[in-house]
Amino acid sequence: MVQLNYTKTLRELGIAYLGKHSQSMKMRLSSENGTITYCLYLAPWNLSGYQVCPGGQHCHKFCLNGSGHNKSDILARGIEESRINKGRIKRTRLFYENKDLFMRILIHEIQKTKKYAEKHNMGFSVRLNGTSDLSPEAFVYQGKNILEWFPNVTFYDYTKVYNRVHLLEKYSNYYLTFSYDGHNWDKCKDFLEHGGNVAVVFANQEMIPMRFAGFPVCDGNLWDMRYLDPKQHIVALHYHTTAANYDKQGNYIEPNDDFVITDDNELVEWYA
Repeated sequence: MVQLNYTKTLRELGIAYLGKHSQSMKMRLSSENGTITYCLYLAPWNLSGYQVCPGGQHCHKFCLNGSGHNKSDILARGIEESRINKGRIKRTRLFYENKDLFMRILIHEIQKTKKYAEKHNMGFSVRLNGTSDLSPEAFVYQGKNILEWFPNVTFYDYTKVYNRVHLLEKYSNYYLTFSYDGHNWDKCKDFLEHGGNVAVVFANQEMIPMRFAGFPVCDGNLWDMRYLDPKQHIVALHYHTTAANYDKQGNYIEPNDDFVITDDNELVEWYA
């Protein structure tokens, strides 16, 4: 066990927690389907002054960080004054500026949440990158990375960093879903052909396609447990509006980025 005066430390840092479970709708759906997932939400892209999304140049504008409760907070207060963003910025800066303390808190919270899941006879998993795309090997304490600290816990992430896939050969407790950003289909196709899955965001909120670019599609909106998805599938995710979808007058702005797939996209095959 990592010794830590948890409550006192958080109070001194001015944060309520590093990560939690059941924070988002999909995480709650995971819980309803038998698995508690501890998830860490950092400040995305370079919002904190540190770059946590090295492959996010095509998707950071409409990042899910600006959706849900944070959407209204950003629209009311601004990106940097949003209370949720302020907390995420503090956590991200702690990660870079005091890694040992960050890791002690992280390990403590994972241990605590794992015990909670066991007490309630539920499965347990960890997602380190709720709103970031960092390698798990960057989460190091006392010479061991987080995957090595919890070898019997399933960790999973979405990533747009292709060389991250080599981690799958090193760690049996790590699962990756590669993400399509509108400009990286060659890497997506390679990952699929080698047995992996690729997340694709679709504008349609009512249904998912049958196939995309010739690959079968599964519904990624039922829960967040990506390691349960059938292999070599496109994982369809609904697009959720963010604060970036609204101008100062409150008018809706359609996302015109290529990573959001519209119904008329030539790669989409719908059910008859």
